[in-house]
Amino acid sequence: MSSEAKRKLRNIICIYLFFILAGILILGVQKLKAYIEQVRFDREQKAYNFSSEGLLRYRLSKFLYAKLEFTNHKGEVFIIEDENDMKRIDADEEEYIAGKTDKFGSYRFIEGEYTQERIKNFNDNMKHIRLWNYSEKKYVTITDNEKMEEFNELKNIDELYEYIITEDPDGISNIGKLDIIGYDGTNQPTKIIYDYGNGESHIITESGTLSLGILFENYLKDI
Repeated sequence: MSSEAKRKLRNIICIYLFFILAGILILGVQKLKAYIEQVRFDREQKAYNFSSEGLLRYRLSKFLYAKLEFTNHKGEVFIIEDENDMKRIDADEEEYIAGKTDKFGSYRFIEGEYTQERIKNFNDNMKHIRLWNYSEKKYVTITDNEKMEEFNELKNIDELYEYIITEDPDGISNIGKLDIIGYDGTNQPTKIIYDYGNGESHIITESGTLSLGILFENYLKDI
């Protein structure tokens, strides 16, 4: 092979190698970019879930006249007493998304003077309230009406929290089903009664709905 032919061959090989290396570099950059975007997306999702948990726990603490304690990833402890205090959780969330920390803080309920009483009210209302089902033409329990599993008495705020976040196979949580109680699939309010379990009952509403918050009150049995 002549020196000229060898030179051309070397040039061709160099060009091929250049494009191969350039392609590998571009592919590597794209994969790195995709990886960084995926990591950030995963962090944003986890941060969103953490923040959503805080909002739900805060909401439940208000229903139960309890307090929500939040310990951030630095070990600092705060009491979440109003929505302005939720910024403490937001700060933890933002630092996690930014990669400044790889862990979240934690939540803890602090029961108040009336917390146990309101849990008892919830248990009583879930067991005794009945709703008229138009399609079945009979009174049914809240769990039957809302297509939930049979209700078992809850002993404390942590059990109550676990109960309301429980999801059915379709991913619908109990709190989602209990936010508005009364519709039976016909998209119309219904008659709601309190059944004492001894053959006696009284009407709560002739045609209406109940909200989750009202299930923690004790006056439904006396309306």
